Amino acid sequence: MALGLGGVLPTGMLSRAFANHHPHPHEGSIDFLDRNMYLHDMDVLHQFEAGKNRRGDLQFMCRGADRFLFQLTSTGCAVYDISDPLQPSIINEGAFEAQQIQLAYNQRAKKWLVIAAHHSDPPDAYPSPEFPNGRYDDPSIEIAWRDWKGLRGVMIWDVTDPTDVKLLSEYSTDGGDPSREVQEGMGVKESFYTGGKYCFLDTSPDNTFVHMESPLRYYSNALQIIDVGDPENPKFVSNVWLPGQRVGEESAYRNWPEYGDKASFTGMHSGTAVPVNIEDGGRYGYSAFGALGMHIHDFSNPETPRLVGRFDPPSDPGAIVMHTVDVTRIDTRGIVIVEPEAVNPDCNEPQHPIWIVDVTEPSSPRAIARLPRPVPPTEAPYKDFCDKRGRFGPHAPPAWNAPGKVDPNFTMYPYFIAGLQCFDITNLAEPRIAAYFIPPQAGDLATPGTYHRSVDHILVEWDRRLIWAGTDTGVYLLSTPHLGEAIVDRMPVTEWCLPGSNIGHDGK
Repeated sequence: MALGLGGVLPTGMLSRAFANHHPHPHEGSIDFLDRNMYLHDMDVLHQFEAGKNRRGDLQFMCRGADRFLFQLTSTGCAVYDISDPLQPSIINEGAFEAQQIQLAYNQRAKKWLVIAAHHSDPPDAYPSPEFPNGRYDDPSIEIAWRDWKGLRGVMIWDVTDPTDVKLLSEYSTDGGDPSREVQEGMGVKESFYTGGKYCFLDTSPDNTFVHMESPLRYYSNALQIIDVGDPENPKFVSNVWLPGQRVGEESAYRNWPEYGDKASFTGMHSGTAVPVNIEDGGRYGYSAFGALGMHIHDFSNPETPRLVGRFDPPSDPGAIVMHTVDVTRIDTRGIVIVEPEAVNPDCNEPQHPIWIVDVTEPSSPRAIARLPRPVPPTEAPYKDFCDKRGRFGPHAPPAWNAPGKVDPNFTMYPYFIAGLQCFDITNLAEPRIAAYFIPPQAGDLATPGTYHRSVDHILVEWDRRLIWAGTDTGVYLLSTPHLGEAIVDRMPVTEWCLPGSNIGHDGK
């Protein structure tokens, strides 16, 4: 079903991170933006901050029956009260600055914490019409990455009172004073944290981590584990990387299939996902290392992690082959889902699949299936999403720090210009698209970066059967019969996506 919404456009500034990559129209590309909304087996219950760019990262916390969403926006992190989901309200518009956030309850400190990522992000450091191969065309871009000024690490915020957040500490991943003007490495792109002792950072901790083939970055990120049991004094635990990522490891680097191709994303993306806290008996973590595959580490001793398994199917150079690992169905089905990220508009790169992987034997992860490639609604003015202007492909799974138990047979992904795509995975041998929501496309075709990522992040309240979608035309509240009837009443959280998450929240 298509719903015409006219020329809905976002207001406010767009982050550089949302405007990295220039257009590549081809024969068959439409010459306009699609302002229609398309729905299949989904309902829009509410549109919040209508017409504004609200694509940023979504995170969740609660106090009793009070529920809150945290979202990155162009003016900092906004906090929404969603206790009454049909009447959400902003209670803190610019709580703090960050480039990515993870939010969880720290049992030892008895505080809700945000791990706020900060990394080198120089202006004009990405491919452009002038420099289509980025740093390979303009070597000064590499200097800009190294000389960027600001924190390269994390800030830890106490958000127990979301109207009055407090900075607890700053930490630089290169091990030095976080107040220094110029630090080493990329800093932290993303992190994984569920409230326990350890936090898992997607980072390059110094300037030797530079064997990144893709022109999208200079640094090749790896994993750093830090101890945040005392969030006012975070401590280094260990670094984990694949031999060949660093200067001085040229022999291993030259043996990579990706060596010298100047296109493959050869580094970690997103923090290592550890479904059970190490101190609670958890052992394994799952990392997306781009073209280098999915890595499974044994963290029995987090000071000396051990690589035990690797899922690394053949792939063509380009885009980000493996972007994030969804570990929320390991306990119910023994699987993880690993998705890529499209980085160029107009499908000017290889199309990589979303993999369902059996990890019941960590040393031998095994592909079961690929999720089907979305196709446009029949009423859309194009037959393939590659002909719709912008980026087509999945971005990230639903936020894992969410209330309720994940449906083992149903999942969903923001698909940029293809909206929110929902998948029935009951039969792992034959997954199918079961529902979708495609909002009106925002922006101006003459201004690259304003229309590329229609749906960017999602968070599911599994217990209330509600879906929050961050888009460039606002935050949408959605429901689907595949999750069951939506609950719009206030209610406390009694269960979380991952076992051991947020233990002790509200003093319980």
